[in-house]
Amino acid sequence: MKVGTDGTMLGCWANVSTSNQILDVGCGSGVLTAICAQKNSNANIIGIDVENGAFLDATENVSKLDGSWSSRITILQTCLQDFVPNVKLDHIVSNPPFFENSQVSVDDARNFARHTDSLHYRDILSFGSNNLVKGGKISLVLPYENGLEAINQATLEGYFLTRKCVVFPIPQKAPHRLLLEFSNSEEEMELSQLIIETGIKRHDYTDEYKALGKDFYLYF
Repeated sequence: MKVGTDGTMLGCWANVSTSNQILDVGCGSGVLTAICAQKNSNANIIGIDVENGAFLDATENVSKLDGSWSSRITILQTCLQDFVPNVKLDHIVSNPPFFENSQVSVDDARNFARHTDSLHYRDILSFGSNNLVKGGKISLVLPYENGLEAINQATLEGYFLTRKCVVFPIPQKAPHRLLLEFSNSEEEMELSQLIIETGIKRHDYTDEYKALGKDFYLYF
């Protein structure tokens, strides 16, 4: 599977510095899992994905990491509904599927990974209600409109929005993503915005995006 901007961006943005037990839901190739391991040397991270190809990719990629990272990572092939953690979690991170009722792609694996039939943010919120410690967090990256819906749903389920970053692809366009952090404990909300590219030419990244990802992108 490709390493997409969304998962990497979420990994760079998510605050996992005090999270010792982390779950990456729908881990795909394992990039978000690996970033969490790099950002917090004390964290134990579990990455789960129901799709076999993703499980194999993530397992292989983790095996190639530095031992101080890979020894703290476990990759499991399972769906969220069947997963039962051994301990309460400090943080759940996820780049969940984002296509609803849209045309399926030829590539079954990528189609499965991108459609909410396999995993929905509501599933993650519900899971967190039963499996997060007090003060536990959920960090998500979602399409803008879905993110607004997720904020409403999370509020209904007793979560507090603690961080929100509005993401623009280029300065001239409307926002297309939301980076969201929810907690089951009330905190003051941190609001920010991020522009990914300058718009002058493709892959000409803004200074703010480079600053966010400098520890994780080799060419930054």
